[in-house]
Amino acid sequence: MEGEQQGQSRVSTTVHSHRRRRLCTTVFLAIVLVIRYHQYAYDTIMATRIRNADLSGYTQSIFLPYVHPFSSEEIPIVQTTVNGIDIDMPVDTGSTGLLIGAPLLPDIDPTEGTKIYHYLTSSTILYIGRLVSVSVTFHGSLGSSAVARVPALIVDESFRCPWYNPKKDTDRCPRGPNGEEAERRDTRKITYMGIGFGRNKAGSGQPNATPGCNPFLNIIYVNGTAVSRGALRSGYIISTRGVDIGLTTANTRGFLFASLEPGVTHREDSRDWAMVRANLSINGKGGRPGYGLVDTGIPQMYIRAEDGVSIPTVMIPNPDPNGTAEEVERVKPGTRIGIGALSSGREQVMEYSFVVGKGASKMEPCFVKEGRQTPPPFVNTGRNFFFGYDVAFDAAGGRFGFRAAMYHVEWPQRNTVVRFLATHVSWSGIRPGMDGL
Repeated sequence: MEGEQQGQSRVSTTVHSHRRRRLCTTVFLAIVLVIRYHQYAYDTIMATRIRNADLSGYTQSIFLPYVHPFSSEEIPIVQTTVNGIDIDMPVDTGSTGLLIGAPLLPDIDPTEGTKIYHYLTSSTILYIGRLVSVSVTFHGSLGSSAVARVPALIVDESFRCPWYNPKKDTDRCPRGPNGEEAERRDTRKITYMGIGFGRNKAGSGQPNATPGCNPFLNIIYVNGTAVSRGALRSGYIISTRGVDIGLTTANTRGFLFASLEPGVTHREDSRDWAMVRANLSINGKGGRPGYGLVDTGIPQMYIRAEDGVSIPTVMIPNPDPNGTAEEVERVKPGTRIGIGALSSGREQVMEYSFVVGKGASKMEPCFVKEGRQTPPPFVNTGRNFFFGYDVAFDAAGGRFGFRAAMYHVEWPQRNTVVRFLATHVSWSGIRPGMDGL
């Protein structure tokens, strides 16, 4: 009798084990089907949203990997050759134009070019020099290359000028409010490539920030072959993996695009577009449309709320050892910030939120600072935004796109599913003990 009971117990245990295995297999396959269905639905929606831009005829593009892995601490860098000189070039989406210290390009005559200046508000740096046409070769993956011909600002002088006023100060840095002299910078160390758009408004400090000065929009050769009309879609994609120059059906898969408004010089150059429309909320208040900038050039965020919406701030000891002020203002920890991107039809195409100082996501900037309280609302996300989204600028079609970074992680991926099924699943259920399961 006891033997019969033990036998029945073993049979019962085996049956339950098989049932558990079959249940695990069924649940796993159900998850796979649900994920694949949602991805199919997502792709269908994306295709519908961008159906007004047929990219099937555009075949040329090049991928530029970064010199170093993307990080919050450093601006992304790509490999270039400028007038025969190899330069690791920083990529800044928050400005427009190529800046190179004069000592780095000795073949350019000191008297050549048209005098020009450029001011970066986020870094408070003024560049003074001459606009000279140069050839820029971009070195891509697997030996690929692309060549652009653009005017570059050959920097003769540069100053750190925190008190510079872009609306009235031009090619000089005045004395500070307490008679301070500007800090002179070493032009031998200046290399910078702005590939942003919508930065040429009056009073921005970047009067020459036009599409004609954007290296990514002026490609003339790809892999040694002249770019033919209609083969390369003018635009680019920025992600944590690198840069795609030239938009195609394949590399824009998964993007949701917002249509842009014409820029300052759109009549003269149809590739000139205003910054993407965005809305900003502070602790759930606000939301009126303003403008947004996704900026690879800085790790922090700048925000400017609409009238009537206050931004809680605190004063902290200045963390910059070279700073002149003892204390600096920051947005108060615990403040919830919500950000969205809008199409010109006010359709929401991207949104995210975070709590300042919580550190719950890699997308959170290293700090948040309130901008000057002048309309309209504005947000500069800083580069940590790219830990959550890729962005695409379609200069030919006037669109700015967002693609969730997780789009590239098709969990579970097709090869992962096949391998799992081959090594772990039989008709009797899941076989344990493989790959740690």
